Amino acid sequence: MARNRAADLGPADAEIDADAEIEAEAEAELEVELRQALLAAGLPLESLPLESLPFEAAPFEARPTAAPAARPALDWAGSGLMWLTGRPAAVPVVPDAPVLGRARAAAALLRAASAQLGAAVEVDVPELLAGRAALLGLRRGGTISANGGCRLLRAADGWVAVNLARRDDVEMLPALLGVDPAEVTAPAGGHRDPLETTWAALTALLPAHDRADLVDRAWLLGLPVASLPSAEPAEPRPPVRIAVQGIAVQSEVPGRQGEAAGPAAVGNGAGCPLVVDLSSLWAGPLAARLLGRMGLRVVKVESVHRPDGARLGDPDFYRWLHAGQDEERFDFTDPRGRAALHRLVERADVVIEGSRPRALAQLGLDADRWVRARSGRVWLSITGYGRAAGAGGHGPGPVAFGDDAAVAGGLVGWDRTAPGGSVPVFCGDAIADPLTGLFGALAVALCRAAGRGALLDVAMRDVAAFVAAPRVRGRGLSDPGRRWGEGPWSVTGSDELGWTVRQSGAQGRVLAPRRPRLPG
Repeated sequence: MARNRAADLGPADAEIDADAEIEAEAEAELEVELRQALLAAGLPLESLPLESLPFEAAPFEARPTAAPAARPALDWAGSGLMWLTGRPAAVPVVPDAPVLGRARAAAALLRAASAQLGAAVEVDVPELLAGRAALLGLRRGGTISANGGCRLLRAADGWVAVNLARRDDVEMLPALLGVDPAEVTAPAGGHRDPLETTWAALTALLPAHDRADLVDRAWLLGLPVASLPSAEPAEPRPPVRIAVQGIAVQSEVPGRQGEAAGPAAVGNGAGCPLVVDLSSLWAGPLAARLLGRMGLRVVKVESVHRPDGARLGDPDFYRWLHAGQDEERFDFTDPRGRAALHRLVERADVVIEGSRPRALAQLGLDADRWVRARSGRVWLSITGYGRAAGAGGHGPGPVAFGDDAAVAGGLVGWDRTAPGGSVPVFCGDAIADPLTGLFGALAVALCRAAGRGALLDVAMRDVAAFVAAPRVRGRGLSDPGRRWGEGPWSVTGSDELGWTVRQSGAQGRVLAPRRPRLPG
């Protein structure tokens, strides 16, 4: 029978012990929640050991003196993400959901799955989620994303996120709104910056349009526009879907024929397992980077005519994602270039891409056929809204980037001190991107650890929705019915003097994001 350790301690030590117990319960519950979601989606993790130790199993001396999941405001403050969440010069805010806790649950499962593959990968979750912001020196912008490209604006029936990440996006706005181009681009309100003129026009025009109509037209035009959900979805969205079940590697052990062989037998017959990364920007390359840390060889593939747009950004961010990878460039307009691409993809054990199926078909790539052609193959498809979104419709279909995809999933903070009532604010920096990269890498690692082939369909909106879902504690835990993150916490200070968060008898500073450790 376990001894009540707290009875032998002084008041301060007993409080630390109680905090550690709450922390262990919180971590275990979030890991169980993620396991259940992944199992319901068909991911193979029945044999994966629980990463969260039962509370009594951890030595008292090794238990944490702070409980991040039990004190979510302090956790958020210390991660660098609170620095990025809230209105400028106003009190920074904390999301209502256990965002960091759920990301850490995914990191814990990734560590366990990668250990079965022979190279346990430890993920620094705050660095993963806020590292780019540190490299770029970003701060919170409230209804303006940290990178400045996306804004939360009022429509007739709620809030929408409009992302003007590309030059062509501004040119498509008159078609989105059904107005003369002069109404969007003409000087207005004394703004000198043409882009600010456009934002001012959008702010004035969007309240005449319903969110659903805006999103429908945006999908037809290929514009990254997202509606902030007004209510929780009737059915929770799984963060990962299996679109096609591939072939499992069969065991040759006597008496175990027909069972999956597990990770040792998976490979292309040429030594190190090969990852071909056809994706760009952030989520897909991050998944590739994490797989590379597991010992897989990563080959980044680009078009000679349209290289990865991340090359035009911060060079340290690009190096953080791609250092140590091989690179190939092909002319996709030339039959010889497409043939070389096909040969490389046929050799791969894992393919990562972020394209719609019709775009892949134009390259002669068929993910369904590829997955079924050889045992153990895993194809990771990362899109804004899933492979089926917009299929068969007119126009380019849905487009998404990290900030607007997060809004589509409901992953925002709420500033409840704003004049005129609560307003949504962007949460972190394009947070759907790194979260999706983490969950995508986890799904691939689980399949490879089990020797299973699959076409994995990972939508940034769905990952954001899973992480943003309200969490009610109480499935066997203390304090039933209490929503996560709603414990009493307060913030005092200013941008000039710094901000201090207090929660559950402890306090901590709101820290700036930490620069990631760059290779080399």
